[in-house]
Amino acid sequence: MRYYIDTEFNGTGGQLLSIALVREDGAHFYEVLHAHELVVPWVKDHVVPHFGREPIARLQAVKKMQKFLRKDVKEGGGPHIFIADWPEDISHFCAMLLRDHGKRNDPFQFACLLLNLPGFDTAQASETPHNALADAEALAAYVEANLAGERDDMCAEDLALVRNACAADGLAETGTVKA
Repeated sequence: MRYYIDTEFNGTGGQLLSIALVREDGAHFYEVLHAHELVVPWVKDHVVPHFGREPIARLQAVKKMQKFLRKDVKEGGGPHIFIADWPEDISHFCAMLLRDHGKRNDPFQFACLLLNLPGFDTAQASETPHNALADAEALAAYVEANLAGERDDMCAEDLALVRNACAADGLAETGTVKA
């Protein structure tokens, strides 16, 4: 099962402010977290106005994300492949997999892919730039369209990376993905 990650954070290396996961079928998880540090001016002007919901506590967001991801674990929807186009998105996502004194949450086995995507700009493709959910939806639409052959503008290296990681999830059997 492929998930596309986008996060918004308080400047480079700053606190996670919102996170979205968009599953390949369009189902999604999105939460906004309380800021515990002074929000930098650019983020305050360009990100915060687009949250679209009230912030919640980090632990509450972690539990909600786990509930979303566990549905696929219970239904055998693995392997979990998490795809992002920015390193900090993966870093913040992985930090959200920890809870209660460093205990690890599901999924216990997954892969994260960082795509380069030259020529693709999430903010330009997004319906609401700098909103994690809209940005993750734009990323998902772009990659999924390339995988389905509806687009042909993803570089061969990025496309091969996704196809190879997803070959074990049954897509190879349908002919959509070739190992």
